[in-house]
Amino acid sequence: MSELVYLGLGSNIGDRETYLFSAITALDVRQDIKVNRTASIYETDPLVNQDQPLFLNTVVELSTALDPEEMLQVCKGIELMLGRPETHEKYAPRVIDLDILAYETKMVELSHLIIPHPGLFSRKFVLVPWAELASEFTVQGAGKTVSELLLLCPDTSNVRMHHLEKTA
Repeated sequence: MSELVYLGLGSNIGDRETYLFSAITALDVRQDIKVNRTASIYETDPLVNQDQPLFLNTVVELSTALDPEEMLQVCKGIELMLGRPETHEKYAPRVIDLDILAYETKMVELSHLIIPHPGLFSRKFVLVPWAELASEFTVQGAGKTVSELLLLCPDTSNVRMHHLEKTA
């Protein structure tokens, strides 16, 4: 049975747009994943380690029958394919980052994977694009919609719409 899954994507090194689009394409070419919709791209301030370049962030809605651990392996594989080192410092600059935000019907609490993503409640760079895509989606375990979570979000960082670079 296929269900909705939301992923957060971010990049702040190199050609950030290309890394985001490459990750979305890598998801979409798979037979076991269907990319339904993608939010706009937002330029955002780094939150924890502020001494690094600005991020580009978006949220993607997928349909898949993959279980959360299989989805995590897909995300890690795409990160590796696009050049993110397998071992990396937390909150360090990155070419690409894919986070599983939520599954429509599943909650997971393992040492290496927690769904819904524990940081999503305090991150505007996740909630703003997600609210654009699925404001009325109710996050498992939270009992609140994405738009309600955004209203309650304590994050005051800048999240602004990114306008794609025009190529000749």
